[in-house]
Amino acid sequence: MDGYEMPSWAWAVFALNIVVFLPLFLIVTYTFQHVYPTLAMVEDPSPPTYDPVSLNDVAEDGFSTTNATAKSESPAVTASLRSTHRAVYAIGGWRSLFRGYAAYLFVSVAGAFVGSIFMSMGIPALIAVPLVTVTLAQPHAAWTHIVISAPSPKYFWQRLPPFKKAFQATAVPLVLYMLAAQLATFLPAGLALLLHMNIWDPQSPKALPQPDKHDAWKGVLVLLASLALQVFLVIPAQVILTRVQASFLPEEDDTIVPFDRSFGGQVEPAIVGGKGYISMAGAWKSFTRTAWIRLVKLYVKIFLIIIALAVAWFAVLIPEYILIANNSRKVGEL
Repeated sequence: MDGYEMPSWAWAVFALNIVVFLPLFLIVTYTFQHVYPTLAMVEDPSPPTYDPVSLNDVAEDGFSTTNATAKSESPAVTASLRSTHRAVYAIGGWRSLFRGYAAYLFVSVAGAFVGSIFMSMGIPALIAVPLVTVTLAQPHAAWTHIVISAPSPKYFWQRLPPFKKAFQATAVPLVLYMLAAQLATFLPAGLALLLHMNIWDPQSPKALPQPDKHDAWKGVLVLLASLALQVFLVIPAQVILTRVQASFLPEEDDTIVPFDRSFGGQVEPAIVGGKGYISMAGAWKSFTRTAWIRLVKLYVKIFLIIIALAVAWFAVLIPEYILIANNSRKVGEL
């Protein structure tokens, strides 16, 4: 069987690509897509109007020695991608960009493992996916707590919230978020099939789709549908889930962005007979219009960065492929 032998320096080129692009892809796919939006979802858009009065600043006559006038409202930390990045990077350098990554990997691997067990038992995917999601309510909430809070000496498993509280608070939001993500995946695919698009079939990997002049506008339509589902379905479900998880952040954990633990007085502590976490309706209503605008702008910038990185990747990869192909030789050729 005929084959080709690549030049010896081709492996060095592959290694260089990994060294350069792998960290960039990790930052974009994890930090930009998960960490920064999570911070934007929990940040309080209305910081306190007045500075708290310190007991150390009270004079002997009982009057405060500080100026108790209203302070000007400072911009939100997540008001821009640059300020968000600067705030996270200032905590611990480049390592802070991957805060919570160990917990993220655990949730991903454990989800795949538990899911495979359910599937091997013959449980349909429509039932297995929600079951897996609810099973991982504790580590999923712990990941959110790690991302939004200051560094802690505790290990990931030491920061797991009580299962009962995590289950009661997030079981329904988790299932709704997972279903929204599934719909955002399958509905565009169904639309592509409905439009008879020539798309690649994973069951026949060697069969390449034949180009069609109508595929361009069909592809744009599918892309718009996918973006619409993300904006109007997935992101709102994620906002609700994230804010519910953040509402039972332990009191001893300080957040890295301004955060109203009471959500405008809607969270009643368990110590006084309350649930200790916010309801789904409360999580939705407490996320203001200003916060929505800030979050959507953040996602738009992240989307543009993903496109730019993909373009840069192909701009480097295609010339490299051509160069390696031109310098390859048939096996056995002198």
